[in-house]
Amino acid sequence: MSISQNRSKPAVKRGRPFGSNAENTRKRLLEAAEKQFNDNAYADVSMAKVAKSAGMTGAAIYNYFESKDDLFEATVTNRIRIYNRTINEAIAGSGSWKEKFNRLLDAVTPLHGKASGFQMIGSVVINRLQQQPEKFQEIRELRDESAIIFRGLVIEGVDCGDLPKDIDIAITGDLLMALTASTMNRVSFYHPSLDDMSPIIESVKALLGTRD
Repeated sequence: MSISQNRSKPAVKRGRPFGSNAENTRKRLLEAAEKQFNDNAYADVSMAKVAKSAGMTGAAIYNYFESKDDLFEATVTNRIRIYNRTINEAIAGSGSWKEKFNRLLDAVTPLHGKASGFQMIGSVVINRLQQQPEKFQEIRELRDESAIIFRGLVIEGVDCGDLPKDIDIAITGDLLMALTASTMNRVSFYHPSLDDMSPIIESVKALLGTRD
């Protein structure tokens, strides 16, 4: 075989499917990891299981994530970034705080449901933040970015007279955020017969008085 023939076939990185790129592979791994972490206890999730679910070899996943903790943190930060981007886009533009909140609720609906539930992951995140706050600082910072958005809505509600002036802005904002994140997912868990999140969304609007 000639030298030119030897050079005709470039080396392929072990474990990476032919024709794929790093960004798409990482995205596929994060999607597989989210499902694994949400469907199973943290201790029962392994790098090998996530890799297999993503259609990769057990060794290949280490090209993207150093450990299960690293993969878990990346999974959570990816989900929060998607959430923050979605709610920021929803409240952009004109309208009352109620109209903005309604748009926000409608926008986050596709992020919920059986396919992308976050119930199990949410409880693990809280434990991790308590046990290792420095290690998971990025998650805390992203969560704080979310909180600022909701507190802004509360401030608008106070300014227009819909909410009392002595209300605790931080706590009320966090309650609104909880409603649009973990709370709706938990409710959907106890109502498996629901085809979508619409009844839950409408109930939240009715409780908060933002429903048209």
